[in-house]
This record gives sequence, structure tokens and C-alpha cells, in this order.
Amino acid sequence: MYEDIFKYQPDLEVLILIGNPLVFIASRAFSGPLALKNLSLGESKIKSLSDIPSDNLAYLEVLDLGGSDIRSLDGLSSFHWQNVNSLQLDMNSIDRISQTDLQPIHNVVGMSISFKGNDFVSIEPGAFQSLNLSSLDISGCFRKINFSSILRGLEGITTNKLNLGLYETDSNVFIPSAALQSFCKILVTDLDLQLQHFLDLNNSTFHCLEGLKKLDLTRAHLDSLPFNMTGLSNLSHLVLDENRFSDVCNINTKNFPMLTHLSVSGNLKPLGFSNRCLESLRVLEELDLSHSSVKLKGPCCNDQLFGLSELKLLNLSYSLPMVWSSQPFSASPQLEHLDFSHSLYALNDSSPFSNLQSLRTLNLSWSNTSLTNMHIFNGLKTLQLLNLKGNPIQGGVLSHAELFKYVPLLETLILSSCKITAFEENLFKGLTQLRQVDLSENKLVRLSTSGFYSLYSIQLNFASNAIVTVDVGSIMNFGKGSTVDLSYNPLVCNCSNFQFINWVKKNTVNEN
Repeated sequence: MYEDIFKYQPDLEVLILIGNPLVFIASRAFSGPLALKNLSLGESKIKSLSDIPSDNLAYLEVLDLGGSDIRSLDGLSSFHWQNVNSLQLDMNSIDRISQTDLQPIHNVVGMSISFKGNDFVSIEPGAFQSLNLSSLDISGCFRKINFSSILRGLEGITTNKLNLGLYETDSNVFIPSAALQSFCKILVTDLDLQLQHFLDLNNSTFHCLEGLKKLDLTRAHLDSLPFNMTGLSNLSHLVLDENRFSDVCNINTKNFPMLTHLSVSGNLKPLGFSNRCLESLRVLEELDLSHSSVKLKGPCCNDQLFGLSELKLLNLSYSLPMVWSSQPFSASPQLEHLDFSHSLYALNDSSPFSNLQSLRTLNLSWSNTSLTNMHIFNGLKTLQLLNLKGNPIQGGVLSHAELFKYVPLLETLILSSCKITAFEENLFKGLTQLRQVDLSENKLVRLSTSGFYSLYSIQLNFASNAIVTVDVGSIMNFGKGSTVDLSYNPLVCNCSNFQFINWVKKNTVNEN
């Protein structure tokens, strides 16, 4: 890049040159732009920060050098850091960090720095002392340095988010509890330890993390948590995805009285959900047990959800078959989002949701839900989204308008892959707020729009059905805010569709 290459670009603010084999940048290469804010030179052949002229980068906010060949932090002092909020140095060849290396950014507050994927050999103890960052990513940097050495280098830092996780291709790292004592000198609120192993997990392992709010232990090879663990009593978010718990009780949630979000998604073995395991979580708002093959010994789910009266979101998708008791979610009457997709259930009550007056989204896709039960949606007066994908309609004809009379505020209705051959003309007339309807991947042979309250502003998806001809009269009343998707239907291009073809030519949406 030679001199004055951007001489006539005074308004240039973002310059992205990722993937170019840059080996030379002239001292006046960035002259011209009056306030360049984002400079991305990732995946170049730049070997030193000193190779990047900084005289015309006084307003820089983002500097991305990821995937280059930078060997050290020499040259950091030549940049103007007062406006920089993001420094990306991931996947470089930096192997050492000293206290003097980071001195140029000691007065910068709120910057995000990424060193992920660098093969550190040495980080001087206290190298990050007094730094006040928004986030620091040192994930995947443990191939040539032990965990204890990295934490000693971080002592004295203040950061909102700290990522110390691994990647699939990294060798195993075993963290001794003694190493985590360094957190007594580290201020962090959001900590990521994905794919790490804990060498001697015990009650005091996390005792220096009293200020922690979020902890991610995804695939941390856990089958239980200590019974009387100290240090995490202020935790609000806990992620335990892809571990090997045999039962939710093994998490010992009484250690986390302030928890509002708990995720145990993708558990690597069927996850038992014994009664009252979570009753200590009085302020829990979101519980995600998806893809964990949840198995229950008794009926679902009031005994299991006992004490969770503040719960707003519950995800039990991809669970094992279960029986629903009468009003199975009455222990959590404030639920707003319920996901039970790809999970089979048997009903003990024709109106299982009648007490969920606040529910806004309900996902029952691929759950073998029977729509012959006219009262199944009774009580869902605030429901806005209903997903019934993959539940076959008996006989193929969707009828009984009273089925949807309980959900008057419904905005989105998904009925794809339900083997529907036809539906009653006035089926959706009572849904005055309906804006999106997905009837794709069914067996409909004609396009029918007369069943909807209004066609002024609605998105209809009839893709992948068996529609051959279209009566143009059925779509004449579409408003400018409406669309209809007829892709992947065997529409014939002959006289029977002449009027429809002409209508399409005049009303096709231009996506460009």
C-alpha cells in the first residue's frame, strides 16, 4: 500500500482488507480519510504492529489484525488509543506479554481485546495489572503455557467478560483449584471456561469469585457440582451445556440463590429431573433443558418445577416421552415462552395451558399434538406465536374454527408439514391480529385466502405444496404489505393460469 492511496476519500470510515498478503504499508497510506474508525487488516503477512503507520489513525475505534503473523506487542505505543474500543490480535504468533508491553493502554477504559489462539510461552505476573477492559479473550492459548501462569499474569485486571475456554482441537487442560486463587485479585463479572477440565473440583474451588454474575461451563466434563460450594452466591447466569449430569439434582442449585438463568442444554446422557431439585431458585426466570433427553419418573411437571413461580421461559424440547398432569405448568404461572418441540406427551387434561395467562410463544412442533382437542389452547389469551409444525392433521382437513378462538391475539401461526390437504374457509377469521401464516410442506391443492380476516398486511407461505393452478380472484385483495410464497409448487404455465401469470408480473416483489 503506497502513499496517498486514499487521498480522495475524506469520508472513509471503514476499511476492510482482510485476506490480503500485505508486506508493506507506506507511512502516508492512510492519509486522506479525516476520521478512519474501523481498520481490518486480518489474515495479512504483517509481522509487527510497527509496520502499520498510525499518524492518520487518531480516530480509530476498531483495529482488527486477526490471523496475521504478528510476533510481539512491540509498536503498541505508536497508536492513538483514546477512541479504540476493540483490538483483535487473535490467531497471531504472539508468544510473550510483559508489563511494559501493555503500558500504552493502561489509561484506556472499556476496550475489548482478543488474544485467542496465540501460543503463549510466557505472561509476566501482573502484566495486566490496572487494566480496565470490557472483555478479554485468551481462549485456546494453553498449548505451551499452564493455566496458573496465565491467571498470575491477569492478576490486577478489571474486566466485564473473560474468556479462558478451549476449542475442540486443543489438548486437554486440567485446572487445579489452587490456580483459581488468582481470581481473588481479578475483578470479572462474566467468565467463560468452556471445554476445561477441573482437576480437583471441591467446595472452595470458586471461593474467589464472589463478584461473578455469569459463568459458562459448557462441556467442562462435569457430572455433578459440589454440595456446599462457596463463592458463586451472586451468580445470575449459569451455563452447563453438554456435560454429563445424570439428574438436575446433581447441580446442587442451592449454591446459587440469585440465579435467574440456568441452561443445561445438550446434556451428553439422558437427564433425570427429580422432584423439587430447583426449589431453591426462587428468582429463576429462564430454564433451558433442551436436547437433553429429559426423563421423568412421574407426571410432568409441577413437582419438578416446584418453587419456580417467577419462571418466564421453559425449554423442554427434545425430551423423552412423558405424561402431563392436569395443568402441568401451574407451578410456573408466569410463563411467557414454552418450548416442547420434538417431545411426545400424553394428556390428563383437555386444557393443559388454561392457567398460563401470560404465555406469548408456544412451540409444540413435532410433538404429536392432536388438534381434534378443541380446548387444548384454552386460556392462552395473550399468545402471539404458535408453532404446530410436524403434527399430522387427522384426515388431512383442518376444520373447527373454535380451535383458535382461545388465541385471539395470535400474530404468527406455523402449520407446516402437517399433511394438510384443505382447511375450512372461515378457520382463521377470528384471528384479527394474524400477520404470518406458514402452511408450507403440506398437500394443499389450491391456494385459499378467504379464510383470513384481512389480506392487507399478511405473509402467507404456501411453498412446497401440490398447487397446480391459482384462482386470481383469491389474491386480488392483497395489500402492498402482504406477500405469498408459492415456490416449489407444480404450477402449470398454460392458459388455466393465464390471469394469475399476468397478476404475478404486475405484483412480484422486487428483492433487489
